[in-house]
Amino acid sequence: MLTSALAAPLPAPDAFAVITLPVPEPAPPALSLPDLLFWWAPRDGGEVAGLGVAAEITARGADRFADLERRGAELLARVAAVREPPGAPPWTPRLYGGLAFAPGAADAAPWSDFGDAWFALPRVLYRREGRRAWLSVVVDGSAGAAARERALAEAQAMVASLGAQPAERRAAPAALRGMRQLDPAVWRDRVARIRAAISDGACEKIVYARRTELDLAAPVDARSMLERLDARHPTCFRFAFRRGAALFTGASPERLVARRGDVVESEAMAGSIAGGAGAAAGAGRDEGGAARALLDSGKDRGEQEMVARALVRALSPLCRSLAVAPAPEVRALRDVLHLWTPLRGELARPLHVLELAAALHPTPAVGGEPTAAALAWIAGHEQAPRGWYAGPVGWFDAAGDGELAVAIRSGLVTGERAYAWAGAGIVSESDPEAEYAETGLKQRALLDVLGVEAGG
Repeated sequence: MLTSALAAPLPAPDAFAVITLPVPEPAPPALSLPDLLFWWAPRDGGEVAGLGVAAEITARGADRFADLERRGAELLARVAAVREPPGAPPWTPRLYGGLAFAPGAADAAPWSDFGDAWFALPRVLYRREGRRAWLSVVVDGSAGAAARERALAEAQAMVASLGAQPAERRAAPAALRGMRQLDPAVWRDRVARIRAAISDGACEKIVYARRTELDLAAPVDARSMLERLDARHPTCFRFAFRRGAALFTGASPERLVARRGDVVESEAMAGSIAGGAGAAAGAGRDEGGAARALLDSGKDRGEQEMVARALVRALSPLCRSLAVAPAPEVRALRDVLHLWTPLRGELARPLHVLELAAALHPTPAVGGEPTAAALAWIAGHEQAPRGWYAGPVGWFDAAGDGELAVAIRSGLVTGERAYAWAGAGIVSESDPEAEYAETGLKQRALLDVLGVEAGG
């Protein structure tokens, strides 16, 4: 049946056929697959992973969101035949990828292979929901019959290998040879400058990010690193994107935007304090006390309200109704507690998730307020370009539905070198020592899975 499906004529010579095979249970995680192109594990469960590139789109400059939308529509229109096995849940072809924090932020090393924006249709797609999984092979219609047969045979062999339950493999983290961090004196100077700009009325908030650079004794075992990331941060968006020899990965607690039909969802996340399972266990802290302290902090509540106002300001003109939680909640992560306010709206007209993302990004949670002043300061004063750190990552489909997370708690791994980013929102009441320590806590999401301790 599958062979005949591949041989069936397609409506256009450049169309793609997608053939899906069930993976025998128990389904291993996607991280068992070799040579990952991308991995996406949303916080509501399941995971997807792509291998190889069937087709890809890129965009540059100020119009990158609109260009991605247009090029994505052209590409997804060519996915003409999707055939599912009995019992498989419906699947709509999606493109997975992300965007740099700002145009040009990924032009230089170590980000050179990533660029301003990139999304891909994989050659092979693995997807899991609970204990059930499927493998889909994407076949270019312009390939001959023999090439189609080879693609199907490759997918069938991969299914067989996944069902074989390979032995557990737990590679030890690579030893650390050296670490370079931003000089705390430089950090204090920059925070003082931001506070002076706030006093002068030039801005209300700027998110200042720093980078830790690690030299390792051996290349990172990517599969083991991602397995540790997945296990330690199950309530976050776990992701990885490979471009060239570099792997950008992280565990983000923050959704930028999700669109499903007429419904749009976003969330304000700003204001934080040390806490969570990892921090509380390591220091004997009372997590409940930390949560109360966070809710009672005027500084942190002010940061949270600033982000929530910006989201409402961006979404209100686009929605016929918009519901905002009346008060922030506390979200506990492994090492940090955050204030969190969800928003849910009904769109006034159909809008692509990329249009919504363009209206929201960057929020004051990762940029500042006002946006233009904050972005100018970040470009001129931060230690190194952010690349994809704090940019949108996720997926979208031909209908314009999709979900994009904010790529924080993230870093880049390439060969024997790794880079971890973290930022802190600087407002008039910010204490530079406390903010520096907070960025160290946030970097743990990546450093811990590398087996590295970062000093404050």
